[in-house]
Amino acid sequence: MAHTASSHRAEGAACSSSRLHLGWRRLFAAAVVLASTAAGVAAQDTDGACLYRSYCASCHGGTGRGDGPDAAIFTPPPPDLHKGFLRRYTTEELVERIRAGGPRDLSLDPVALRVQAAEVETLVGYLQRMPSVDWRAAAEGQAIFLCRCADCHGPRGIPVKTMPPGVRRPRDLSNTDFLGSLDDAALVRLVRHGRKGMPALLPRVSEGEGRSLVAFVRLFSPGFDRYSRYCANCHGEDGRPDAGEVGRAAVTFDRSYFQRTDPERLRTRVWHMVAQHKPTMPHYRAELSAPQARAIVGYLKQSD
Repeated sequence: MAHTASSHRAEGAACSSSRLHLGWRRLFAAAVVLASTAAGVAAQDTDGACLYRSYCASCHGGTGRGDGPDAAIFTPPPPDLHKGFLRRYTTEELVERIRAGGPRDLSLDPVALRVQAAEVETLVGYLQRMPSVDWRAAAEGQAIFLCRCADCHGPRGIPVKTMPPGVRRPRDLSNTDFLGSLDDAALVRLVRHGRKGMPALLPRVSEGEGRSLVAFVRLFSPGFDRYSRYCANCHGEDGRPDAGEVGRAAVTFDRSYFQRTDPERLRTRVWHMVAQHKPTMPHYRAELSAPQARAIVGYLKQSD
């Protein structure tokens, strides 16, 4: 996956997580539990760039310009944080905004939403695939991917609009043709050793980390993108909502659910879900400590 040598050095310690926190979850406030190795904890605590990509870039873009992959479905769109926004507030005020969320609702753009919802069959197909996924491995792989690959590939495998200097635009990994042409062993070799047009990750990931990365990358597809946008906030990224979380759905997308649910009834529920979404600005008080939020602010102000 495309990246720069400087990002390798800055992000040498890969973050790790016991569960996914995909794009739609970053747009809407929902609990994300990060259980990390010692090195991963250090990276999450001190690396503002990694934290920003994990929680903010899906809407605000890689550098805070408001051009993230989810920005287009909102009206008004996320603001460009570098047009005076960061200078209007103190660091502590910005820390509180990150942790407490924004004061206003966002409205979904109906036209953009209809475009996203047009592929209901794709979303249903992804739902039916979910019971067979190794979610533990995928969660570990996602944490590494967000820290070390998402600058170029985007959080869901769709390349970002603006590449880092000197890096050519990578292929769209949500197009399953490329991933389908390689077996898992070949993909592990690719992420560990690179190939023409894609240098290896440095420091090099271990064999086990490579397998976890592959488990996450294998999720990339149009269905994964739609589920992350529309479903994960209530149903959980792995289709297993946490008991006791306010606002979480009671449905678990496991094998028994699909055995007892008529496919047409499932499609009806998908359409209803898309029509009923009313997003609000995210808050991360339960997920981000004040020092972590401060690291995000520091990362943004470096380039302001």
